[in-house]
Amino acid sequence: MKLLIAGAFNYPIYERAFLDAWRDLGLPAEEFDWSPVFSGVSGKVQQFIPVLGPAAVRLNSLLRQKVLSEHPDVVLIWRGIHVFPSTYHFIREKCHSIVVSYNNDDPFGPRAHGDVPWHHHFLWRWYLKSLPFADLTLVFRPVNVEEAREAGAKCVGVMLPYFIPGKDRPLVLGDDDEQAYGCDVVFAGHYENDGRDRHLAALVDAGLSVKLFGGDEWNSRLPSFYKEYFRLVRPAIGDDYIKALCGAKMCLCFLSRLNRDVYTRRCFEITSCGSLLLSERTKELTKIFREDEEAVYFSSSAELVEKATWLKSHPDEIARIAAAGLRRVHADEHSVHDRARQLLSLVKHVDARKGQIWNP
Repeated sequence: MKLLIAGAFNYPIYERAFLDAWRDLGLPAEEFDWSPVFSGVSGKVQQFIPVLGPAAVRLNSLLRQKVLSEHPDVVLIWRGIHVFPSTYHFIREKCHSIVVSYNNDDPFGPRAHGDVPWHHHFLWRWYLKSLPFADLTLVFRPVNVEEAREAGAKCVGVMLPYFIPGKDRPLVLGDDDEQAYGCDVVFAGHYENDGRDRHLAALVDAGLSVKLFGGDEWNSRLPSFYKEYFRLVRPAIGDDYIKALCGAKMCLCFLSRLNRDVYTRRCFEITSCGSLLLSERTKELTKIFREDEEAVYFSSSAELVEKATWLKSHPDEIARIAAAGLRRVHADEHSVHDRARQLLSLVKHVDARKGQIWNP
């Protein structure tokens, strides 16, 4: 079954990783990278706020030509904020391909709570209008399933995040890396005004060794004392990210309130690195990783400090829980290759004309 993935291909963990996984399964796959159409100042503006401009028109025209030339069985449109409903219709009716829409963001957040960056109120226009024309809509979080149906999507399912074998793996650090990344607790991720800074401050105040990696917004948001403690916060990218996870005794995971996350990709990356997952508690996560057996959860700063302090003094428990989490993430098939197999199974049972899943 031949797959065409259409997307921005900005980050290797998304479209590129999925494309490679599909090929690793021995299946043909092609890509349509629409990033080059957003060149120049005008293009960047149209990329930021999807409007009916020259860049979007060209993107849709090129995508149609690509599908016509490649004749894929399945077209996976990854976060299709610039793809017109008419293009979905064209791919289905003229090319007879099964069209799958996937989005790892929360396109319904602006309607659900409104607490989003201003441009998100305009970002999802084409995506939402296109949902009725997709044969299969895959969303990131359970709350989006019913919301997508209400928006007109025919068949809706959840595709969980994943880890990438070969990238997300246990790593033994050398002396220099141990010096740079060794600590009691690490968080590697973006800033969000949801209390995560207070959780980090509580750990520092309790005397634990904490390292922080992330975007530049951390440097402007942290209070002065903690700026001095963490110094200049910088992103951990590629193998530096893996070293950050593997160098810590415990790895923090915060869940985005803006995206209404109940789990995140980091949950699977941390456990696949053989590190201990120390995450905010949700019922969804406790079903994936058993509490205090395969991961450790908290619901307040006080509980976080209590558990992290206890774990620091019980290294055997850290090793036991981390090893169990590593076994679980593999046993329950949470790799990108497993997600590719999931998509393959789903599209084999889609009636492209009615959009019904027969035996998911």
